[in-house]
Order: sequence, then structure tokens, then C-alpha cells
Amino acid sequence: MRPPQVLPPIGSLLLFLVVTVAHAQDQVRQAMDVQTRSLEASAEVQRRIDALDDQTRDALNEYRQTMAQVTDLAAYNDQLQGLVSTQRVELAEFERKFNEIEVTKRRILPLIVRMIEVLEEFVSIDIPFLESERSQRIVALRQLMERPEVPTSEKYRRISEAYQIELEYGHTIEAYEGELTDGAETRTVNFLRFGRLGLYYMTLDGLEIGHWDNTVDRWVELGDEYRQPLDRAIRIARKQLPPDLIRLPVPAPESRS
Repeated sequence: MRPPQVLPPIGSLLLFLVVTVAHAQDQVRQAMDVQTRSLEASAEVQRRIDALDDQTRDALNEYRQTMAQVTDLAAYNDQLQGLVSTQRVELAEFERKFNEIEVTKRRILPLIVRMIEVLEEFVSIDIPFLESERSQRIVALRQLMERPEVPTSEKYRRISEAYQIELEYGHTIEAYEGELTDGAETRTVNFLRFGRLGLYYMTLDGLEIGHWDNTVDRWVELGDEYRQPLDRAIRIARKQLPPDLIRLPVPAPESRS
């Protein structure tokens, strides 16, 4: 016969079960804590990965923008290089022209001075009309030449203008009132200039008439037969009468130096 089995006491069995269950709960709790910490770590890692992705994306975008700027700057630099090359050529051309202008200025200033001298000589040997006006014009030109702030172009323009005025005198008729000096006597008379062919005068009372004689370089009185034609010619020049044929003595042309 088998010996009878000895069963543990019920209290001991219950105590064992309680201890086992508590131990299992601790293990489950520890496992859950480990899992929670693992999940939190995984979440932190994921956040770091997401942050790195954002930084990488931002860095990539910044890189692309920088490369686009570099490309634009390279194109702009190439354009600037072209402009600089063109400006260098233009600058060289400008310097060449500037040097030519300086040479021209050095040459043209003596020419202008000589033109004034020639103009003064011409007026001195021409028939004596508008003497004060023409002399003052020459004086003004000489004063202009002494002003360094006036550009050479303006000086040349003024002397050219003076020559143009003298040229026009040969193609126009004019009646004006002025002073006639004959010896020591000076009188106010009416002058008639017919181009450069004839210069006539009539006193204000109309009693004396005359003309400039180139052959003797002085004023010569005219006969009474020219009084009425000269009076009509003066009126025509002043546009007080319509144009008409007038008979007046004209000096023969001569070569003068």
C-alpha cells in the first residue's frame, strides 16, 4: 500500500499564490514601463528624425536658392564684363577724340585771332558805313577772346556770325541816320547804302547830297539832278515807297588791298 500523500496547508498555498501573482504583476509593470520608455524613446527619435528632415529640406531649399543666385550672378557678371569691354572701347575712342579736340583748340584759337585781324583790316578799307557799329563789334570780339571761361566753340560762333553779317551787307540796301565827318566838320545826315556798290548821303534839310568816292577815298558832292532820285531811294529803303528803278552814280569797281 502507498503511503498517504501529505497535502500542504491551505494557508501556505494561498500565500504562495499571492506572492506569485504579485511577482507577475511586478514583472508586467516593469515590462510595461520598459515598453513605455521604448515608445517614448522611439517618439523622441522620430521627432529628431522629423526635425532633421525639416532642416535637411530647409538646407536643400537654401542650397537651391543659393545655386540659382550664383547662376544669376554669373550671368550678370558676364553681362557686366561685356559692358566693361564696350565702355573701355568707348573710353579709348573718347580719349582719342578728346586729344583731337585739344589739338584742334590749339590750332583754332590762333585762327580766330587772325580772323578778327582780317575783319578789322577789311572794315578799315571798306566804304565807311555803320562805322561805329562795325567797330564796336570788333572790340566785343577782342574782349571775348580774353575771357577764358568762354568755350572755343562760342568764340568761333561769334566770329563766324560777324563774318556772316559783313557778307550780308553786300546783298542788301539800307537807309539810316548817322554822323558824317568831313574834315573837322561832323553833321547828322541820312545815309543810303546800296550793297557795297554805293554809299550816299543827304543832309536832313535835303539841301546837300553826295556819295563816297573810292578813287579818292572821300565824300564827293552830287549834282542837283540826283537829289530827287536819292530821296526816293532813301524812302524805298525805308519801305515808305514801293520798289522802283532809281538812277544814281555807281563808282567803277576797283581792286583794293
